[in-house]
Amino acid sequence: MKDFNNQTGRSMIEMLGVLAIIGVLSVGGIAGYSKAMRQYRLNKTIEQITLIAGNIRAFFAPQRSYDGLNTYTETGKAIIKKAKLVPDEMWDGDDIKDVWGNEVKLDSSEKSSTGDNQAFKISFTYVDYDTCFELLTQDWTNAGVKIIAPSSSNYRGLLYALPPLSPDQAIKACDLVYYNGGMEMYFHFDIDISSSIYSSGVESTKTLLQN
Repeated sequence: MKDFNNQTGRSMIEMLGVLAIIGVLSVGGIAGYSKAMRQYRLNKTIEQITLIAGNIRAFFAPQRSYDGLNTYTETGKAIIKKAKLVPDEMWDGDDIKDVWGNEVKLDSSEKSSTGDNQAFKISFTYVDYDTCFELLTQDWTNAGVKIIAPSSSNYRGLLYALPPLSPDQAIKACDLVYYNGGMEMYFHFDIDISSSIYSSGVESTKTLLQN
């Protein structure tokens, strides 16, 4: 005869313990996933900037000027799209978007103080603090980035940072510029760093970050 008084199920305490373990594992999994996604987006951003810069250089090389490169006119956007300067995945209608869904702009700029258009920049309209730090501490040699210039509405002017910055310098730079949830960040290519329009900014930025 079987004894039906013996309990063969789990007690409430055991069940709560199992649920607690599942909860901890779930939180850890979500945190790990978030960290992995952030790293993926950062790697993707670096890849996209490098690719866009290479495409721009190759396309405009014959004319020795970046005249016509801009995302501020319909004609400029049409040139960028037709020439395949930007990966298809970054186009959102007529706008170029980064992996976070924020607008990216392209524009020609001066190489020196002569007023030419022999340089260009890639601008990110929104960058958060953590992304600012990661981008400033990257080695951009292969991409050809000469200067990274973060800016925001609370900081008048630009920081002209020569990448890669040390972690301490990057923290100071992001602290100075970060405001109201984010900042803009400009990647400058093919500029003449020794030119007065850039050299003064570079030197003043070095002084700010050393203090």
